[in-house]
Amino acid sequence: MTEGSKTQRLYEFAGIDDLAEFYRLRYASGEILDANYFDAVNRFDIRWSRTMWIYDNVRRGSSVLDLGCGAGVLALLKRKEVTLTGIDISSDCAALAQRNGYHVAQTGELTNLPFADNSFDYVVSLDVMGHVEFDQKNAVLKEIKRVLRPAGVTLHGVECMNRAQQKDYSQMSEDELRRFVAVDGHVGMEDEPANAARFGRFFQHVRTEPRYSVCVPCEELIKLADDYELPRCDADFLDYLRGLSANERRAFNMAMGYVFERISSHHIKMPASGYLLVKASDQPLGDFYNEHLDRSDLFPSVIEATDNEPVCLDRSLRAAFISGWHPAEDLPPIARWMGRAGTIRFQTRALSTLRFDLTSHIPDLASRPLELQFLFNGKSVGTLSLAQIGWTRTTLDLSEVVVKESEKEIIDALFEIRASRTWQPSSTNPGSSDDRELSIAVCNVEIFA
Repeated sequence: MTEGSKTQRLYEFAGIDDLAEFYRLRYASGEILDANYFDAVNRFDIRWSRTMWIYDNVRRGSSVLDLGCGAGVLALLKRKEVTLTGIDISSDCAALAQRNGYHVAQTGELTNLPFADNSFDYVVSLDVMGHVEFDQKNAVLKEIKRVLRPAGVTLHGVECMNRAQQKDYSQMSEDELRRFVAVDGHVGMEDEPANAARFGRFFQHVRTEPRYSVCVPCEELIKLADDYELPRCDADFLDYLRGLSANERRAFNMAMGYVFERISSHHIKMPASGYLLVKASDQPLGDFYNEHLDRSDLFPSVIEATDNEPVCLDRSLRAAFISGWHPAEDLPPIARWMGRAGTIRFQTRALSTLRFDLTSHIPDLASRPLELQFLFNGKSVGTLSLAQIGWTRTTLDLSEVVVKESEKEIIDALFEIRASRTWQPSSTNPGSSDDRELSIAVCNVEIFA
C-alpha cells in the first residue's frame, strides 16, 4: 500500500463501514449531561476540563454550534444562557444531545452544514477534528468559516499526532494502521504545526496550546498503554492504576483536574502531547483560557420554596450534591446513585418538609434489609429499613430541627443519608464492569416551606 492510499479512506481500510454506528457505540450512553444535573465540584475533574475550557471562553447569551456533539457534553453552556445547537453523524447521539438540553441537535455532515451563513458566534468541537479524514479537513474548516459570524471565534479540542511518542500514519505497517484506527476512529491526526497551519489558511488569528502531557485521566493512561501501546507510564504504575476502585479513580481524576486548572490559570506552557487546544478567529484573540470567565452560575443559590410549590433539588441549579454521589443516570427515572453516604447542601428561607424517592438494587434485601439513616445539619431526622427492590417515597418532617430567629434568616441546610452497606454490580452480574460501591439511587428530592 502506498503512502498516499494509506491516508485516504482509512475508515474503510480499518473495516469501519458504518460510521454512525461506530460512534454511537462510543458516545451514546445513559449518562445525563443536562446542565441542571452538573455538580460544581466536577469543574475540577480532568474529564470535564475540555468542557470547562469552552465554558470559560464563550460569551454569555451567545450562539454556539457544537460539531460532532455526541450525547451533549457541552450542555453545561446552557447555564450561561447560550443558544446551543449540535450536529452529529449519529441520529441517536443527536437525540441524546437534544434530551440533554441542546436547543437543536440534528444529524448531518460536517462538510455540508445545514445552517445559513453567519449563523453562530462560536463554532466548537471536542475530539472531532482528529476523526476527519485528511481530504475532508479543508472542507470542514471552510464550512466553519461560512457559518461563523464575522467576529466569531472557533474553539477546538483536537487529538493530534505527537511524533516523539508515536508513528505517523505513513510509518505504520498495515496491521498497525488497522489497529490504530479501529480503537477510536482517528483517521486525521496531525501534529501541532500542521494543525496551526491548516487553521491559518482560513483564519487571520490562530493560537494553539498542547495539553494533557502531564495531567491525564486514569482511564486514558490505561487506554494509551493497552490499546495504543504508548509507554506513558512505568509498568508498575500502570498495574497500580488498573487496581484502583471506582472511588479511587475518581479521586485520581479530581487531583489531575485540579493541577490542570492551576497550570492553565498560570498560562504555563506544556510540552507537546497527543492533544491540542485550538482557538481561531478573524479578529484578535482574547485570553486563551478565560476570555469570558464567569462561573457564578455553577453554584447554588437561595431556594424559594412554598407550601404549594416545592422545589426539586436534584433537578435545579440551587443545590450541591457535594459528596458520596455518582453522576445522574437514566435508570429510569433520572436519579443519582449513592455510595455509603451522600450529602446535599442548599440554602432556603423556609423549610418544613423534605420528600424524595429511593430504591436499591442490592440483591439480598429480603434476607438482609438495607438500613438507612437521615440527618439534617447533623441531627437524626429519621430511619428506614429497605427490604425490597422498587421505588419508595420517603417524607421527613423537619419542623422540629429547623430553627430560625427571623423570617428573613437564610437556612444553611446539610442533608445527609447514611447506608449500612454497599454492593458492586459487577459482583453479582458477570457481564457488568461496574465496580462502583453503591447503596441506593435517589431522585425527586423536594423541599416544602
